This record gives sequence, C-alpha cells and structure tokens, in this order.
Amino acid sequence: MTSRLYRYLMMLIAVSMLMACASETAFLEKDRIPRDDNTIPQPESREINPFGEYFKKQVSDQASQAVDISRNLRTLFGKRKEAMNVNRFDEVENSSWFTNRNHVTPMSIADLSKGPDTGDGPNVQGKWKIISAKSQGVTPGFAIEDGDGDRYLIKFDPRGYSELASGAEVVSTKLFYAMGFNTPENYIVYFDPKILELGANVKFTDENGEKRLMVESDLEKIFEKIVYEEDGRIRALASKFISGKPLGPFTYRGLRKDDPNDFVPHHHRRELRGLRVISAWLNHFDTKDGNTLDMFVTENGRSFVKHYLIDFGATLGSASWGPNHVWRGHENDTDPNAIMVNLVSLGLYVRPWEKQSHDIKYPSIGYFEADLFEPQNYKPQVPNPAFENITGRDAFWATKIILSFTDEQLAAAVEQGRYSDPEAAAYLLDTIKKRRDIIGRYYLSRVNPLDYFSIAANGVDRKQALSFVDIAVRSGLEASESASYRYRTYHGNKLVSDWQNNRNVTSIGLPDSGGGSTGGATYWKVELEVSRDGSTWSKPVAVYLSKTDDGQFELAGVKRQS
Repeated sequence: MTSRLYRYLMMLIAVSMLMACASETAFLEKDRIPRDDNTIPQPESREINPFGEYFKKQVSDQASQAVDISRNLRTLFGKRKEAMNVNRFDEVENSSWFTNRNHVTPMSIADLSKGPDTGDGPNVQGKWKIISAKSQGVTPGFAIEDGDGDRYLIKFDPRGYSELASGAEVVSTKLFYAMGFNTPENYIVYFDPKILELGANVKFTDENGEKRLMVESDLEKIFEKIVYEEDGRIRALASKFISGKPLGPFTYRGLRKDDPNDFVPHHHRRELRGLRVISAWLNHFDTKDGNTLDMFVTENGRSFVKHYLIDFGATLGSASWGPNHVWRGHENDTDPNAIMVNLVSLGLYVRPWEKQSHDIKYPSIGYFEADLFEPQNYKPQVPNPAFENITGRDAFWATKIILSFTDEQLAAAVEQGRYSDPEAAAYLLDTIKKRRDIIGRYYLSRVNPLDYFSIAANGVDRKQALSFVDIAVRSGLEASESASYRYRTYHGNKLVSDWQNNRNVTSIGLPDSGGGSTGGATYWKVELEVSRDGSTWSKPVAVYLSKTDDGQFELAGVKRQS
C-alpha cells in the first residue's frame, strides 16, 4: 500500500471516530479524495465465470453474511458503514467511475438526447464488414466495421417484439449517462442487409456453442431470426466499441488488485451502492459483473482504468430475449425468502404481483409498471454486494439524482427509443415518471430533503444568508405552502441561537461573524429541519461554515443523518 493511500485510509478512520464525538472538532475538513486517473502500467485482461459469479452471489456470499455478527448488528441498529468515497459535502466527486452531470448542472434537451454519442452511429451508406458473430440464443448478433473504420456490436430485437430491446437500451443509456455513469455509445440504426459482407477468418459461435470460422450459410441462418421492416430494412442496436484496451468486467465487491488507482472497495463506493435505487427506477435487474467493463484508456495524457456500465437491453420492460417477467424486481432468480414463504404457507400465499395482469399491451415496451413498485423492496436478478450495503445517505444521493430529471428531459430520453407507436412511448414515459415520484416520496420522507446549500448577501441589508433547496418541493412532491423550516446556530459547541421558525422561506440570515473566530472555535454550524404538518420535524441536516479573513462565511461541509 502506498503512503498516500495509507494516509487516506487512516484519515477516513480518524474522521469517522471524531465525527462520532459531540464536539466542535468532530467535523474536520476531509482531505480531497485522491485522484484515480494517475498513469499506471496496463493491467491484465480478465474474465469472470458467470456460473461461479452466480453461485458466489446467490449462495456463498449470503451464507457468509448470515454469520457476520458485526455486520448484522450494524444493520439491526441502522449503523451500516457509510460509503468511503464521499467528500465533506457528502457528495461523490468526479472519478474514473462517475462524473456529476444532470443533478449538478441540468443538461439541455439537446445534450441529454445526445448522451455519450460522438457521432450519428454506423455509416449505412457503405459496406459493413462482419468481423465476428454469434448465432446461439434468442437474439443473435455480430460485430461489424463500417466504411469509416468504426466498429460496432450489432444486436437485434427478439422476433415478435420489434423495438423492445433496442428501445430500452437506448433510452436507458441516455439516462444512465446523464446521471453520471460511463456508458458506451448506443444507437438505433436501420440498414439494408445487402450492405453486409463477411470478413476473412471470422470467428463464430454457432447454435451448439461451437467456436469455428463463419461461412455464408451461417449468416443466412442469422437473418432467418431477424424481423424486417416493411421497406426491407432491419432495425438494430449498434453499440460502438469503446476506445481503449478492454480489461474485462469489474466486480461489485473488493478491489482490482492490479490497478493501483483502485483504493476504495467497490461495495463501499456510493455510486455503486446508489445504483440499487437507480436500477429499481429503470428496472435494471441484470446488474451482474458481466454487464460491466473496465477499459484501459489514455485521456489528457494519463493512462488508467476507466469503469463502464454496459448492456442495458434488459431494462425497463425488456429482458433482452423478450418481455420482462412480471416477478422481476420483486424476487431474485433464486430467492430463499420467497421459497420459505411458499413452504410455510403450503403454497397458499398469493404474492401481490401474482394478482397483476400478465398481459403485454405494448410489445415494444414489454412488462413495465408502477402500480406495485416498491423501491425499498426492489431485488435484482441475483444479489448485488454493493446494493446490500446501501445506507440512507446513499439512497438519498441516488434519489436526488433521479428527481433532477424533469418531465421534458425524460420525454427527450424516451424519444431516442424511436418507438413507432406514440401510445407505447407515452405509456413508457408515464411509467418512468411515476416510478421516479414513488422513489422520491419514499426516500425523501426518511432523509431530510434540504440540499443545494449556498451563501449569498441578501438584497436588504447585504448581510449574508444561507439558502437551500427543498428537493421535495422543487420536484413537485410537496407543496411549498405546507413546508415549515426551522434552524438553530452553533459556534463550535456553543449554541448561538435556539430553534427559529422560517415558514416556507428557503433562506436564513446568518449571524454577524465578528470578523474573527472567538473562543478558539473554528466552525459555525447551522442545523435545519423541515416539517410538512407543523408539528413533526425531520432529522436535522447540519451545514458547517468557516470564515475568510475578512469575516465572510463560506461553506465548509454538510453532515446528513439517515
């Protein structure tokens, strides 16, 4: 372990211990989280055995957690370990894993519609040379190189469900990118199959799983499974090859030992923990390691590992191979709790989702609903180690990101799915919005929703004021008239002013700081609470302030309870 990383980890431990103490010095300025894009030697590429991964997450991990007494006690008393990669404002900084986007700087409709795209997709005017292919599975596909020399993975919608997987993949890509994750460039493309030509020595996996060289008859069999448009073209999903050297998937637990920049255990990264809430929103149930990708890239003169989420064909109402199962999100593939309920009730207990209509109204959308959606109970296909470590603060962070999307932005994302049926597109948009609001109402009722703090001089006497945003009000989940705020101020440990009510006004005047610190105290602290009924108050959120040499306040940090 390098001295720098050792210092960082020791700092985390020290801050955690100090913040547990009720003293003014409990809140210390954290060192900046070390950058993780330092130049390193290229790590070795690796593969993950999908069957081994399934067994580990579904069986061995669950067994080890069941006998982990300290972890179970922390969970029981609501004291799970907090994420290790947040700064003193309780935020995730930009890194090789995540880039703050829409919730920090709202994206324009044009930028959101563009997402990660750097072009318009594969060139359909020239020839496409097939460089690899597969025939097994319900949805075959192949990799091509277009006339511009760009390479894409071409995937097709399942027969009978045109637009299903391709639409879901593109819509989800736009949203995951706008939230801050690294994603491939995914395009919907319509092409004439006549532009395809078979390259030399193309490696091919046939229907029997046998790897061999591809011949023209193999290509013909692939096209027997593909749906054609009325004009003879084919609709497909074109996923552009990511620049760099592929290193295989990352894992949702532990570290990549051959990457010196990887110093925060993945199950303690907030962006991966918060992904549970985000995945629940978009029904991204297939969050296995195999749907991630580490790439060795060179950017801004630095060579490092960059971490991607890939393959969003199994999101929204799609399961890639067809419509989603109605039980997706309610149970794991192998769910001990569900099995136990069946045994105890002798199979008589009927789950709420079993009462739901299984009809698929829109084949292009699949099965995607909001009536039975409970984000707190959402389960992916197999248990995810990062998801299982989520805390209230992690969930709040994810909820804040989800609620940053306006109806107009969501409509723009759905439009990129290029659905031919306007009613289907409208249903998808309405369901995404409903699930967004359900998430907001659930998590913002459990964590203080005041955020986006700033300091400015008020317009009356030019004294400084602390302003904030009530996310529940801004999102339209609560009425501003029903909101009451109260606050109290500390200088160090000394209470300067006790609770003062601030009826639905999101700005509070700060006391005269006197031009210099007194009593040896370094920080001022403002605790804020919100009430919707005027009597029941939320948990406080503490905003820490420091002073400049001329006595002006500036933000120093935020401490949130969950």
